[in-house]
Amino acid sequence: MGVNSFEKVGKMMECVPVQDRRDIPFYPQLITWAGRFAGYTQKEIIDDDDKWLDAMKKTFDHFGYPDAAIPAYPGVILFGEALPCNKPGYQLPDDDLFQFVETCNMDIDDYKFILENGWGPWYFGYMCRIQKPPITPDELMGKFQWMGQSCAKVCGTLASWGVVPISGNTFFPMFDQLSLIRSFEEFIMDLYDEPDLIKAVLDKTTPEQIGQNIGMMENNPIKVMHAYAMRSDAAVLSPELFDEFSFPYLKQEIEAYHEAGFKTVIHADGNWVPMLDRFLTLPRASVHFEFDGKTDLYQAAQILDGYHSFRGDVPATMLAYGTPDEVREYSEKLITEIGMKTPGFMFGTGCEVPLNCKPENYAAMCDAILK
Repeated sequence: MGVNSFEKVGKMMECVPVQDRRDIPFYPQLITWAGRFAGYTQKEIIDDDDKWLDAMKKTFDHFGYPDAAIPAYPGVILFGEALPCNKPGYQLPDDDLFQFVETCNMDIDDYKFILENGWGPWYFGYMCRIQKPPITPDELMGKFQWMGQSCAKVCGTLASWGVVPISGNTFFPMFDQLSLIRSFEEFIMDLYDEPDLIKAVLDKTTPEQIGQNIGMMENNPIKVMHAYAMRSDAAVLSPELFDEFSFPYLKQEIEAYHEAGFKTVIHADGNWVPMLDRFLTLPRASVHFEFDGKTDLYQAAQILDGYHSFRGDVPATMLAYGTPDEVREYSEKLITEIGMKTPGFMFGTGCEVPLNCKPENYAAMCDAILK
């Protein structure tokens, strides 16, 4: 049950070379599929963290315990995404997958309001009005308290099983947060039409976010920040736009957290190969990347080369539509050709285990590293 997992994950994040494949940590990003496997509806695991934890334990008991897991249950994740959401059992059938609804929820005047009043006052109002039904500021504060209590409960439970919570606090870098709330098309147009305004907002809000995050982590034993940079990859931004709008602020955050004693996990959806060399200018082993199937893991390993750690990358499509032999062969190549040769490798899924994952494929992935 995750014997020495904390040591394994700690050494991986410090990019310590491994001598034995059993030293490579394993992290399948389980969120929704655990409920499906354990017989709970998606509504049940979104509404009740105890049911989600029970689903996780049943999954681990059946397939084997990983070294790390996500430190929040689906209900917290959906709320923390800060987007309107259609949820199973409410807007959708009980066992459907949740659906985020990305629409334009701010305009140019909102950028100006943020410059004058700060991010907090605007964000509180926004979060109140996007809930279904809308809530009051007092109710929103209650939601934030519930999030903290639930995450502490989940982290404590995982740790009692010998499983490492992968991070202690989750956030969206301000560039990515604005892109999601403003919505993709409008925000990309803003980068061209209002570049100075966007930079001014990023200049103001990034230090606010850093201060808030460090304050929230003051008494947290898990000294890892989790940045969901979901709109900063090469499918969204050219390297030139990345250098102008995203990386300077991401760098500012990573360096501030490193100075405060924290590492930063970057949930790196999409293709990050063209951007990775920028991160070699940051302190060594200050970043851990979570890659999905869009980033070529072999190129990433060559670029990072033991400077920063990374996880990947059994693709969701393979888990859903492949065969156990395909999963087993792919996993073995990752372990032997990357994990045993590149310090800082964590074996796991490319993003989340999909809701339509075949149990025999999940078993093949687990067996490749746990047996």
